[in-house]
Amino acid sequence: MSFREKIRTLKEALSVPEYFRYKNHKLHKVGRQYAVLCPFHQERTPSCFLYEDHYHCFGCEEHGDVIDAHQILNRIDFQTALEELGRMAGLNQYHPARAPGQTGGIKNTRKQTE
Repeated sequence: MSFREKIRTLKEALSVPEYFRYKNHKLHKVGRQYAVLCPFHQERTPSCFLYEDHYHCFGCEEHGDVIDAHQILNRIDFQTALEELGRMAGLNQYHPARAPGQTGGIKNTRKQTE
């Protein structure tokens, strides 16, 4: 699987609204998308709109995808963001090599037994 395919798979597995919900932001349904209080600046009413594949704040003009949001909010580099989001989405392809029988990710935390 190519690097671009891995990124596409990650973005398909973890949408922007799912990410913000996971990070405990209160989502407000507005039409087909969601709005949240922007985590990038102080505000009283939601101006950051979340779409399946990106976000856009009409207050501070911040915008990007799930990887951008995770990088900015956690002040981490791109590779670290991919690994952490991969764990959140339960995708093993973003993890460093593991010992046989080890699993990871939020979606699969049960220990495997043989």
